[in-house]
Amino acid sequence: MTFADRVREVRGLALETPLAAPLTHPDLPPYIPMLFHGSALAAPVPASAVAAPLYRFFNRYADCRFGTRESIAQTFKIDPAADILLSGVAQDKEVEGWWRLELRGRLKAVANFRRLGVSMITVPNFSLMVDRPRWDDLHAMRRIAICYHEIVSEGQPAALHVNGRTECDFARWTDYIVAHPEVTHIAYEFRTCGKTPNRMMQHAAWLIELAQNVGRRLGLVVRGGLPVVGLLADYYDIMFIDTSPFEKAQHRKVAWVDNEGQRRWVKRMTTADEKLDALLADNIRVSRHWFDTLLPKFKLAA
Repeated sequence: MTFADRVREVRGLALETPLAAPLTHPDLPPYIPMLFHGSALAAPVPASAVAAPLYRFFNRYADCRFGTRESIAQTFKIDPAADILLSGVAQDKEVEGWWRLELRGRLKAVANFRRLGVSMITVPNFSLMVDRPRWDDLHAMRRIAICYHEIVSEGQPAALHVNGRTECDFARWTDYIVAHPEVTHIAYEFRTCGKTPNRMMQHAAWLIELAQNVGRRLGLVVRGGLPVVGLLADYYDIMFIDTSPFEKAQHRKVAWVDNEGQRRWVKRMTTADEKLDALLADNIRVSRHWFDTLLPKFKLAA
């Protein structure tokens, strides 16, 4: 797409959307395990709140892949009463799938999420690239703001994904949040932007500066970035999405904590037809306790 095409598509590059009515957000726990499917599980996962991929919940026609709450519970093997957080972090192909639904399709999908009682959505993290013209980043940020407004305007609680790669980007998000009191939660993903310790710390510093300037305490839904969670917890109410318990269980690995307080993984062999319920439950239990134990230490170190 040319510069003109992108500007026309999103009606300008400014982070401006109408105000939306404030929503009551659910009280989600600080530690939330993420599930990608329920294969090799026989019983509900022992968690009062779980995260799942946003893109598993709709098809290209914006139809929901689940008709009832019970069908979600059966597919992901969760308690039907569990809080569900849909994470918009994914590869670009999946993320762009949300935009391709166009306005009518996106609103249709959001209506289905509300019908199914989804607790929160993190807005798709449209990518900001270092090897593209600057206006490509501005186009991505504009789409994030548009999608956030669409979701919350329909009454669905959401976390604004403040994707950025420069100080100016975070200043723009700060101005947007100050002007929009309906923003109570933001989301961030460190696994791609924080590949080096210095870069991770830089992004954490920008998030802290944002928190100091918006004038109210926000919730922060985090993917990755565990080394800086303690720093951020002094400024945000943290909700840490952890994919490791599920991913490691699929590879027959179980969590344990060493004498230095580090989470480790050890191979646990299973039989050919053995379900993974016990292994995943152990991973979640150990990881939740490990995270809860580390968070005060993180704050002290900060």
